[in-house]
Amino acid sequence: MSYIVSPYAVDLDGIRLVGSYGQEFVDAVVRSSPQQVLDRLDEAEELGLTPRDVMRQLLAGEPMDPEFGPTYGHALEVLCHHAGTLLDNAHWAGMRFRYFSMVEQALADIGVDFDPTELVLGGAPIELPPIDDFPSIGFVEHHRIDAMADTLNAVRLDRLTDDAIRGSVAEMREWARTCQAEGVGLVCFYY
Repeated sequence: MSYIVSPYAVDLDGIRLVGSYGQEFVDAVVRSSPQQVLDRLDEAEELGLTPRDVMRQLLAGEPMDPEFGPTYGHALEVLCHHAGTLLDNAHWAGMRFRYFSMVEQALADIGVDFDPTELVLGGAPIELPPIDDFPSIGFVEHHRIDAMADTLNAVRLDRLTDDAIRGSVAEMREWARTCQAEGVGLVCFYY
């Protein structure tokens, strides 16, 4: 089985307003979300809930079921999809977790200290019920994006000999640049 990283350039201050949004915003998020994004909330059926119900729990501050942390993790992604920009991830799709260490090692081999697992293992930018499976979530605050961009901008891509890794590093560089240009943070989901 292969996995994917879904990165979003998004205003983390707006994300952190979860729990204070009204029904009108909940409805707007659900209406604007493509079906394939809402399909990630399929576990909601086990709770007898619709995706709209799950989004209302997250956004309006209704009690969340502590047994369904992954569902709320995917609900956070629905919000990021609505409020932010899904960034190019072609080189972070169809991979396994060990690929993160391969990218980290390739960067280390050319003298760059950057661990891409931090992008997906740092936890959610908001409080969610425990997630014991997927999605793994990580984020970079806006004030830390410059440091990420500086590190990745210093990488001489021509020194990376593996085409896939070169593409992955170039994408991460673009993620940081986009966040800088938009003045926002980065949230990444891995599943």
